[in-house]
Amino acid sequence: MDYQQLLSKIKDKINILQAREDLGILNINIEKKQIREVIKFLKDELKFNHLNFLTAIDLIDNNQIEVVYRLYSYETKEKIVVRVKLERQKPEIETISDIFRTAEWHERETYEMFGVKFLNHPDLRKLLLPDEIEMPLRKDFFHPDFEKLPEI
Repeated sequence: MDYQQLLSKIKDKINILQAREDLGILNINIEKKQIREVIKFLKDELKFNHLNFLTAIDLIDNNQIEVVYRLYSYETKEKIVVRVKLERQKPEIETISDIFRTAEWHERETYEMFGVKFLNHPDLRKLLLPDEIEMPLRKDFFHPDFEKLPEI
């Protein structure tokens, strides 16, 4: 199935804000309130049974954080990317860790690095950073030790 056929199947069930093809992979933008519905639909109905990764992009110029979910179907060999834009000041979205167990780790990392709060996550706490490093590590992150680094 090509990305146009996949898009048609999704449009029958999901309100898509924007869709585009990138390197043969369908990318869809949705509203944050739809995330659980969309991920469940992709998993249960369209057989996207693997969450490759979940991360975020700091869109500092637009004052947004974009959460990015990439799914894969072992059955159809299709890939899809789901994107959700959040307010940078209060980036919050529902967890999908109960839908894809692997999301639990990815959401913790995204919380730590980008400050995205995944609502109803079972264990949303720091994952990698030492306690003395303040989070999130967005583009405007500053640490006093950075002043001591030599110029390159």
